[in-house]
Order: sequence, then C-alpha cells, then structure tokens
Amino acid sequence: MNTLDVTRDGHVLLVTMNRPEVLNAYDARMVRELREVWRTFRDDGGLRVAVLTGAGDRSFSTGLDVDDTIASGVSSPSLDEDGRVALTSRDLRVFKPIIVAVNGHCCAGGWHFVNDADVILCSDNATFFDTHVDVGLANPVEAVGLLSRLPLTEVTRMVASGRAYRLGAERARELGLVTEVVPLEDLVPRAMEIAHVMAQHPPEILAGSLETIWTAVEDQRSRAEALGLALLMRASGRDLLAFRSGAGS
Repeated sequence: MNTLDVTRDGHVLLVTMNRPEVLNAYDARMVRELREVWRTFRDDGGLRVAVLTGAGDRSFSTGLDVDDTIASGVSSPSLDEDGRVALTSRDLRVFKPIIVAVNGHCCAGGWHFVNDADVILCSDNATFFDTHVDVGLANPVEAVGLLSRLPLTEVTRMVASGRAYRLGAERARELGLVTEVVPLEDLVPRAMEIAHVMAQHPPEILAGSLETIWTAVEDQRSRAEALGLALLMRASGRDLLAFRSGAGS
C-alpha cells in the first residue's frame, strides 16, 4: 500500500500524505515516494501546479516517524546520501507552483512542507507548533525556514516554548503564514481552485519567477541551515528515542 494518494486533474497534481494512523508522519517509504512524485511532477510538461495535503481531519503532518527512523538506524530518512534534506519539491529543485493545504496539526518536520510552499492555506482546525525542545532536541532546520514566514519573535517563542505555544488558524492568517482559512471540507477544493487559476499561466514564466524568488530566500537560509544539518547528523539514538514520549502529540 502506498503512503501517498496521487491524482491528476488536468494540469494539476493532488498529492495526499496517507498515513493518518500516525498523523501523517513520514517514514522512509513515504520519503522515497515523495521524491518520486516530485521528480515526475518536475519532468511532466503537462503538470503545472501541485497541491499537497494530509489525509484525515486530525493532522497535516507531524514530521519524522521516529519508530521507523530508529529501526532503520539512520539520522533521518529525509536526508540524501550527501546529508542534505531531500523531502520537498523545492529540495529537488522543482520551480513549478506548490500549494500546501494544512489540515489539523502541523509541527516538527511537517514545517518543511510549509516552509517550501508557494501558497499556504489551512482549515479552521489547523494548529501550528514545534515539539523539538519537548524531547530534548535543537530545532535543526525548520526554524530557519520559518524566519521567512513568521516574525522573529514568533519563531523564537515557538521554538523555546515547545508544544505549549500554538498558532491557531486565524492567528496564522493574521501573521501572514497562511493566505486563507477555510472550513475543513472546503480546504482541498479551494486549493485546487487556486491551482487551476495558476495553471492557466505560461509555465516557463511561472518557473522563472519562482526560481528567482526562491534563490533569494535560499541565499538567506543556507548558512544557518548548514549548521542545523550538522546538528541533525550528530543526533544520537538516545535523542531519537526521546521523540517517543512527545513528538507530534
């Protein structure tokens, strides 16, 4: 059984992370399938926009599946052979528009998808928070990406407070993290509607514009993320075991 549901609607690709029983946390298999989907999306000239969401009504993604990671003996399945994060479309140098539709919890490694999105919508039950400090880990990469999405004091408060500090849907909209808040049942239809509008425009122009914008963003992130990845690679088995008691709850 695949960890993703993937459907095509004209020029738009809908990708649904389908592990609701673990709050759509990503394991090694989901990471492999995501990479395959993003490569297909990149190389298929008929696909112009993608929408990413999570299955169920509880969670978009809580990030790393710790049990799977411990069993596999690696620091994180999201890292490629060169120790770089290779999880999102942006990680794989895809510059077609990506719309992220957040339903329910988004925390920890789930932020990767939000940080690298071109458009972010959320349902009215969405909640954004971070759990790294609760389990004794530094926030290695995600917080750096958040600096391009949220005010500095919001990022530092979230990182330092752990799950005790959460952004609800309306607060996320007020801060500019999301552009729209809609009822849960309307979330994916609204994201698809926006995607079809974008898909009407010349793809090469969109790609050129987005690559320019993201190059500027990545220039600001790169040094700090390199330090964060070094911290992540030094994570011990004991650190990963700590996730069992708190990540994503």
